[in-house]
Amino acid sequence: MIKKIVGNIQNFMYNIGSKYFGKEKNKILMIGSYQKFGSIIKELKKNKNNIVIRGSTTVGRSLFRKDVDYFITFENSEDHIKKILRNINFVVTTNDIIPFEKNVIKIAHDMKINSLIVQHGYPTNLSIFQSIPITSTKIALWGELTKNFLIKGGAEKEKMVITGSPQFDDYVLRKPDKKENTLDKYNIPYSKNIILFTAQPLRYEVGIGHDRLTLDEHKEIFHNLFEVAKELNYFLIIKLHPSNEPGYSDILDLISARNYNNYLVIKHELADLFDLINICDISITYNSTTAIESMILKKPVITVNFSGRNDSINYAQYDCAINVTTKDTLKKSILDLINDKLIRDKLMIKANRFLKYSFYNLDGLSSQRVANLIISMINKN
Repeated sequence: MIKKIVGNIQNFMYNIGSKYFGKEKNKILMIGSYQKFGSIIKELKKNKNNIVIRGSTTVGRSLFRKDVDYFITFENSEDHIKKILRNINFVVTTNDIIPFEKNVIKIAHDMKINSLIVQHGYPTNLSIFQSIPITSTKIALWGELTKNFLIKGGAEKEKMVITGSPQFDDYVLRKPDKKENTLDKYNIPYSKNIILFTAQPLRYEVGIGHDRLTLDEHKEIFHNLFEVAKELNYFLIIKLHPSNEPGYSDILDLISARNYNNYLVIKHELADLFDLINICDISITYNSTTAIESMILKKPVITVNFSGRNDSINYAQYDCAINVTTKDTLKKSILDLINDKLIRDKLMIKANRFLKYSFYNLDGLSSQRVANLIISMINKN
């Protein structure tokens, strides 16, 4: 009920405000999460001529954001989309796979409104990553890796613009807090080496052919992590994913590490991942993009795959991470990275090569490049 009221208020505010849009204004509709678009929006709003309108078929919270002018709760119907697009002169989305986004891009094209897809995730399965041919006017890509991936899949090279990844700008620009402050915040002993494990979403059921882990596979990872942490007397942090089906207490029961004290299982909403990566000595994951964030922050990465499940990302194929398949190789790899500077330095050199290939230029300016691309496409139309 509350969401419906908020949605009605936001739509009413847009309906009134849109009557007074000047022709000289850039009316930019952005469909996608604020997490993906926030840094781009901030760049766009540096120019008062840009009006930013976020939209979705679900109610958003942009009513409470100073850098978003309006939020529209859409009906996924051609008539409603056309009605909204009459006051829009540019559309930005994160994909053209989801039916609503695909529909908006198609209708915008029919109305001669330019559109831009901003890459939002790591390229793995083409069928769930990007439509071929590309339906938008242009697509902003993280780097050469995605460009080559799409060209191999038959996408049009002329529609691709490499900008880097806006969602990682903050990791490049943000200054880390003092390590002692973070250790104190989470009550972690100063003397311990720290292993950080970032978990995938925990699901009761996993579809066939999907590379998400089952609860049993998660349990095996947790068990091996705790066994190694105990044997090495290291501190283990498990950072949970934001979207888990089991509750926190059920996850703790699944982990069942009651006989070890040097660990922390932390909910997503209580964790600052940037700080956790900065205090860890080694970052471990199955195939999360937290591996990328860890490489950006100069932390060695280990990927774990004890079940032999097909890993659609497989960072180890680029030699930027060490993949382990047994508890013993996990322990050895951790010790090698902690004790052997040569092994650690070689891994970081390869991680930097991977980042350059995947993300163009990690200079903190990717959001600015995407914003500039949007404005240049509006001016050319």
